[in-house]
Amino acid sequence: MTDMPQRAVQPGPMQIASWQEAERNAARWMRHWGYRDATAKPGGADGGVDVKATGALGQVKYQAAQVGRPELQRFVGARPYGSTAQLIFFTGSDYASTAVAYAEEWNIALFRYRLDGVMMPVNGGARRIAESSAPVGASMERGGGQADGKSFGERNWRVILGVVLLMAPIGSIGDPETYTGPLALDVLKGLGIFLALWGIGALLIGAHFGVRLSIKNNPPCLTVLSRSGKTLATFQRGNRSPGRDVPPSATPETHRDMEG
Repeated sequence: MTDMPQRAVQPGPMQIASWQEAERNAARWMRHWGYRDATAKPGGADGGVDVKATGALGQVKYQAAQVGRPELQRFVGARPYGSTAQLIFFTGSDYASTAVAYAEEWNIALFRYRLDGVMMPVNGGARRIAESSAPVGASMERGGGQADGKSFGERNWRVILGVVLLMAPIGSIGDPETYTGPLALDVLKGLGIFLALWGIGALLIGAHFGVRLSIKNNPPCLTVLSRSGKTLATFQRGNRSPGRDVPPSATPETHRDMEG
């Protein structure tokens, strides 16, 4: 069994009067929760990561405005590809209900800090870290476990179901109960089955990796977005244009998230 990190002494009061102090405060609390090498990186080109540790990444907001879902989406996008590090978000304000729901989907621990430095957990992921004798994510990077305690099937059900749907049409080829003729009708049936099941399978697999669809009505346009909001591809009236870094909020759009 992998040795779990020992909890440090609980941090004492610390007056928070700047974003630098907020980041240092977050780092010392992460060390208290068992991420012993947690270090604040104030002012660096962190891509959205303010505190780094083995097994965890932290982002700190020093602002009066409520934290919304887009901030958490950018935080998820800042995590290196393939990393299983626990994501921990800190703010001195509050979280929108959409942000809390998104955090539950992506296992982001949400904390709210007071001006005296005290940390208060906001969601279940944060409470697990605050209450456990060793944080869930600290041994994960070394031992291969999962921060949320879910089984392989629970974590990857979209990919599993997507692969099944991609393979399913192959099994229907030549089925006399499905293809009863005439030939032209059987061809149409086959194309319909392949397109429908492959489309749903691709959507499920894409959702697992945070890919989203953005639909704009005027002019009709379908945009494929990464989890960080980067445009991967755009389809407009039969034309496909290469992805461009256009903020999703730049034009009025109807977003249809594929996560969940």
